[in-house]
Amino acid sequence: MRLLLILFICFHTTFILFGQKQDTTFINRIIFQGNEKTHRKVLLRELPFKAGDTVLKLEHKLALTKNNLINTRLFHYVKIDHIRHKKMINVIVEVQERWYLWPIPIFEYADYNLASWVRRKEIDYLNYGLIIEERNFRGRNEKLKLKVRLGIREQYGINYSFPRILNHPDIGGYFDISYFRQKEIRQSIIDQQYTYLNEDQYIFHEGRAIAGIRWRPGFNYSHLFYGGLRQYQYHENIDTLFNEPSPEKLEYLSIGYSFQFFKGDYIVYPLDGNKLAFTAEYGTGTNNYFYTDVAYSSHYPVHPKFTLSYGFNGYASFTNQYPYFLFTGPGKTWYIRGFEDYAYNKDLLILNRLQLKYTFLKRKSFHFDWIPTEKFNSPYLSIFFNAFIEAGYGTNFNADPEEITPISIGSGIDFLTYYDWIGRIEVTVNNNEETFFNIHWGYIF
Repeated sequence: MRLLLILFICFHTTFILFGQKQDTTFINRIIFQGNEKTHRKVLLRELPFKAGDTVLKLEHKLALTKNNLINTRLFHYVKIDHIRHKKMINVIVEVQERWYLWPIPIFEYADYNLASWVRRKEIDYLNYGLIIEERNFRGRNEKLKLKVRLGIREQYGINYSFPRILNHPDIGGYFDISYFRQKEIRQSIIDQQYTYLNEDQYIFHEGRAIAGIRWRPGFNYSHLFYGGLRQYQYHENIDTLFNEPSPEKLEYLSIGYSFQFFKGDYIVYPLDGNKLAFTAEYGTGTNNYFYTDVAYSSHYPVHPKFTLSYGFNGYASFTNQYPYFLFTGPGKTWYIRGFEDYAYNKDLLILNRLQLKYTFLKRKSFHFDWIPTEKFNSPYLSIFFNAFIEAGYGTNFNADPEEITPISIGSGIDFLTYYDWIGRIEVTVNNNEETFFNIHWGYIF
C-alpha cells in the first residue's frame, strides 16, 4: 500500500510539472514592411521561428526578434505586431532602414584617444581624407569600404565583408587590403609615455592582405578564422624600436581566431545582457609572436533606471612583444580611464571595471519636418549619468617583471543618439593623484 501511495504521488507530481498543456501558436505568415532595400532573407535570418512553426512563449520570441533585428545595425526602428485568429497568427515586422551609402570625410585626431589629443595641444595632429562606405551593399548586409586617409598615418585600403558564402545563412567572410605610410612613428616608451621619431620623409611603410571566414551558427555568437600576410618596412637609419634592434624589413604570415558573443538588449549600449570577445593570433616570419586579447562585460538592471555593469579586459603576449605595434591593449583597443595618456609595454595586462549607470533620459525622439528624408528626420537622444571605479594590473613574462597597478574613480555623462553615435564626458581621479576632464567617442564597454 505504501508503495502504491509513493507511485501515485510521483505520477501526480510528474503530471503537474510536465503533463499540463502549454499554449502554442501556429505561425501562418511573416510579413515584412519598410525593407525597401534589405532582402527578405536577411531579416528571416534573425527570426527565431519561420512560417509553419508552432511556437511556445510567443511574446518572448517576438521580443527576441526585435532585439536581433536592431542589433544588425541596419535599422533605426523595429516594430513587431501580429494578427491572431484562434491559435494561428500572421507576424508583421515593420522596419525603418538607415542611410547606407556614406561618403564620410575623415577629420580625426591622430592620437590613440580623443582625451590625449586634446592635451597634446597640437591642433594639426590629425588625419584627414575620405571613406566611401556602403553598409548594406546589394541589400544583403554586406559592407564595402574604400578608404583614402592622409595626415599623420596615411592609409589606402579596401575592405569587404559579407554574411553569406554560396548563399549559406551561417557562413560568411571578409577581406582587407591596406597600405600605410608615416613620417612619424612611436619609437619607445619612457616613464609610461611614448617617444616619437619625426622625419621629413616617409620612414615607415606597412602593407597587409587579410581574409577570413565567419561562422555564425546561432543568433548570439560567431566564430572568425582569419589569416594573411603583413609586411613592415622602416628607414635604414632607424636602429632601435622599443629597446630592440630594428630590422629594416619585417614579414609575417599570420593566422588567428576570434569569438564574439552578445545576448542582451542593445549591443552598442547594453543596459541588460552579456558581451564577450576573444582573439588569439599567431604570426611567423621575421620573428614569431603570439598574443590573446579578451573583453567581457555584464550588465544587470537593478532598478528601472539603474544598471550595474562589470567589465573585464585582458591582454597577454606569450612571446617577445616586439614589434609593439602589432599588439592590442591599453592605448589601442582599450584603455584605463584616468590613464589615457599612459602606455604600457607589458606582457600581461588586466583591467576590472565597475560602473553604475542612471538613465536620465530614455530615448527621447524628435521629428524635423524640414528634413525631407525619414532616414534623418527622426533622431533620438538618450542621456545616462554614471559613476565608476577601474583597477588594473600589469607585469612581464619575458623581461623584468616590473608591476603596475593603475586605479581610478570617476563619474560622467553618456549621450547616445542616431547611427550609434556615443559621446562621453568624464571626470576621473587616478592613484597618481592626477585629475582629468576627458571627452571620448564610443562606449567604454
